[in-house]
Amino acid sequence: MKYFLFVCFLFAAALATAQSDINPDDARAATEALKTKYSLTEKQTTEMLRIQERKQRDWAKVTALKSSDPSLYLAKMESLQNGTLASIRRLLTAPAQQELYQKTQTDLRNQRAEKRKEMTAQGVGKEAVKEAMLTIYAE
Repeated sequence: MKYFLFVCFLFAAALATAQSDINPDDARAATEALKTKYSLTEKQTTEMLRIQERKQRDWAKVTALKSSDPSLYLAKMESLQNGTLASIRRLLTAPAQQELYQKTQTDLRNQRAEKRKEMTAQGVGKEAVKEAMLTIYAE
């Protein structure tokens, strides 16, 4: 019984340590930048902070896969980006906010298309192209 409690304690300590690796200042800084960009209300800013914290938590979990399982890493990163962008899109309610979001995403798609075209012309493999597409990201 003592051994079981000791193992539970170690597990709880490991979870607490893993969660403390996330820097809340990064989430706040990203939120402030997006607050300025989209002219967010206080309610939207609070929700944006929650979105950014979730993104950082998930990012930290997925990063460990980069060296162990690159294809799973790429799939999870794409999913994480799409989920974050969907949350942000739902958050933006004012027409000016939605218009700016659409412009940002259009610019992002154009950048990705240009990079894909360039890499395809060079004969780069699909995994490398997909990884390059994920590095081009904006909220």
